[in-house]
Amino acid sequence: MIEFNFTGLHPAFLEAIRRHEPSIAFALREGVGRFVFFFFLKTDSKGKIKWGDFELFIFLARTQRMLRFKLLGNHKNAGDFKVQLDNNDELKIRDELGIQKNPNGPAFDLGRFLSRLNDSIPTTIPLKNKIKEIKHHENAVKNHCRDYIEEASKIYLIRLGPVTNGGKPREETLRKLYMIDAPTDDIASLIGELKRIEWTAYWTANESKGKSFSTIFDNFAQNQ
Repeated sequence: MIEFNFTGLHPAFLEAIRRHEPSIAFALREGVGRFVFFFFLKTDSKGKIKWGDFELFIFLARTQRMLRFKLLGNHKNAGDFKVQLDNNDELKIRDELGIQKNPNGPAFDLGRFLSRLNDSIPTTIPLKNKIKEIKHHENAVKNHCRDYIEEASKIYLIRLGPVTNGGKPREETLRKLYMIDAPTDDIASLIGELKRIEWTAYWTANESKGKSFSTIFDNFAQNQ
């Protein structure tokens, strides 16, 4: 077991809090490996961020495996994002890098590798970049991060409208927009406007009742 502190997440975390955009997604390359970080914060019924236990997901895109870690430490103030990795996690990382254990192969220092990843974490992440990564790996997000998507089976957009309880739109609801088959810039623009006027998206599990994103987006844009 090894403990590692992803201190590089702190600027992106503070940015997400400041923007009230509690979703973080970005990809890092290391050799042949592609490591996609997902960090989703939960919100309450009023759309406010819920402080408590947080998780970090690292999707190994080449080998299609997900690592899931409980985050330890004081994230906001101290900038601690500590995770604990076991031998199985290390083997999956080795597989992603294409350097399975080989007594005659080059030495692999997991701590040094994680430090390189940590040093490469971006300090700022535009919303459209987050949307791009989540869209690109939507199956992995749907399969492994369902706890962070409200009513995950309801994936067909019905309409846009005011938040009914006077709060902010819940991020768990808006995250489903990230995975809509539509231009990334349009999705980012729409989410920004929904947050500004405190509207949200309404969904159904029935495909026949859903409406096209372009129709809903165009109607929304014309009436703002």
